[in-house]
Amino acid sequence: MKKYICIEGIIGCGKTSLAKHLFKTLSPTQNAVLLKEQFEKNKLLELFYQSAQRYNLLTEYSFLIERFHQIHHHFSTHFQSLTIADFTFRKCLWFAENNLSPNDFKEYQKYFFLLEESMNTFPDIILFLDVKPAQAFINIKKRNRKMEQNITLSYLENLYHTYIKYLNALPYPTVSISVKNYETLADEALKIILSV
Repeated sequence: MKKYICIEGIIGCGKTSLAKHLFKTLSPTQNAVLLKEQFEKNKLLELFYQSAQRYNLLTEYSFLIERFHQIHHHFSTHFQSLTIADFTFRKCLWFAENNLSPNDFKEYQKYFFLLEESMNTFPDIILFLDVKPAQAFINIKKRNRKMEQNITLSYLENLYHTYIKYLNALPYPTVSISVKNYETLADEALKIILSV
């Protein structure tokens, strides 16, 4: 079995729920550890959702640094465990392309790739939850997080297209799961993990 499994997808697709379920299922026999993105600790995120143009650059760089430190710290203490994460470091790049101007994104990429190379920790497999933006938008409204109330459907559509653009070019295995039924998603994901 792989040692570093990442769940990815746009906002509202069910990454954290699936990661938690897989962790609970696999931890008794596989020494699994859950690596959950700590987005709620980022004080800029709510400001970004209120005024994206004003806070986009600060928000993207803060996430770049936070995710780098979180992953680096995690693997310095859990390098022999099975890690199930609800994000990848590459997420930084995808969100930055979606949120920054072309010039800012070009500069951002330099720092991203320097950090990624120095981290030298890559997923063994990414499970991409292919949830269409309209469904993700409904999920976001249902979970009713205050900071997410200004997310628009068009923002999710742009983000979805960015994910699709990059997923096929990743240097590590990626499996796309077309999510039609959340009740069977965990079983489907588990079968994929156990088969690779």
